Amino acid sequence: MGIPLVSGILFAYTFITKGNQIKYPFVWWIIGFIGVGMISSLLNQIDSFSLLYFFIYTILSYSYFIVLVNETSLLLISRIVSFIKILVLIQIPAIFIKFLLIGQTEHGGIGTLSVNAGSVSTIFPLFIITILFCFYLFENKKKYLVYILCFSLLGIAGNKRAILIFIPMVLVICSLLFVKLERGKYFNSLTNKLALACTIGIAVFYLTAKTNKTLNPEHKMWGSFDLNYIVSYIDNYTDSDSYDKYQMRRKDGLIYFINYTLKANREQMLLGDGAGKLIESKYNTREGTMKNEYGVRYGGRMALVWLLLQVGILGTLIYLFFYIRLFSHVLKKYRSNPVYLSFLVLTIVFFIDTLIYSNVFLRYEYLKGIYFVLLGLIILDQKYNTNYFTKLVHF
Repeated sequence: MGIPLVSGILFAYTFITKGNQIKYPFVWWIIGFIGVGMISSLLNQIDSFSLLYFFIYTILSYSYFIVLVNETSLLLISRIVSFIKILVLIQIPAIFIKFLLIGQTEHGGIGTLSVNAGSVSTIFPLFIITILFCFYLFENKKKYLVYILCFSLLGIAGNKRAILIFIPMVLVICSLLFVKLERGKYFNSLTNKLALACTIGIAVFYLTAKTNKTLNPEHKMWGSFDLNYIVSYIDNYTDSDSYDKYQMRRKDGLIYFINYTLKANREQMLLGDGAGKLIESKYNTREGTMKNEYGVRYGGRMALVWLLLQVGILGTLIYLFFYIRLFSHVLKKYRSNPVYLSFLVLTIVFFIDTLIYSNVFLRYEYLKGIYFVLLGLIILDQKYNTNYFTKLVHF
């Protein structure tokens, strides 16, 4: 209850004190999404508690974004950003403490962030590494490479296989966007930066394969590196042929639930089975789990599926196009600044996670919240025609 309560109080305080002066960038997307969610909940007789928490999961960060872009105290904004940076950096000692106390495991402590939700061990380091690498591309400081290595260890300590692909992929995306947007200013160093991105990506790939027990033939930490074995494992891991419906894999789960939505009646297809139906809480009359509501566990964990089932095609499209709108806004007003580049790549990370991996970017405030803080700093820079606010992000 803590984060929603504090965010609600801050939003109410801003609304009361700013009055007619308050600005609501991109608000019509949010109003449209709320409208679809409320209609969906009403038609499917979903309780108010579940509906409220559906909106907390999906749009709470936007409400804090409104608070931030309407804040006028430079000192307060600076302190907020400094506090967030401290919370990010303390994950580094937490990684080593976890490894020393409980070893390499998907379960148990994930930094200081969570005791479960193993996908956080993939998406959170991916999120922070994106920001760090963008800063490295602009500033060429080796400390960012050290930080990248440390946050890569969060995924390795969490025994996550996905970082094998996702971290190299994001480094390449950062580099390609950097080349496209900055080629006039950094032309002489582009080849070196691209080579570095490939080198780091290969190093993460190799280290993950060696340390993850499922990715080497010996099934032990520091086993041999066998690319054929890795390719075969990934192919088998994503294949649902040997699993029942309950344990179907992500790829087949995505296809299954898209077909489920398309074959539903028109009302259900457009508006879903009710916003809030998949909210899990001990205060709820329903369990709200994918396995209890739809008989699928593993293959239903992507945010796209989570949205489709609750608010249908209409609500899902509004929500996803909202993020596309944010991407296009920042791209259109792009400045030569690592925070701008970070935000663009993080939006791509959001879609990677949402479409094919998990719902942690959508659900957890230490991911989506930071994303909207970065957007808020960009909007403040544009509002006051300065680079002061985005410069606060520097590590």
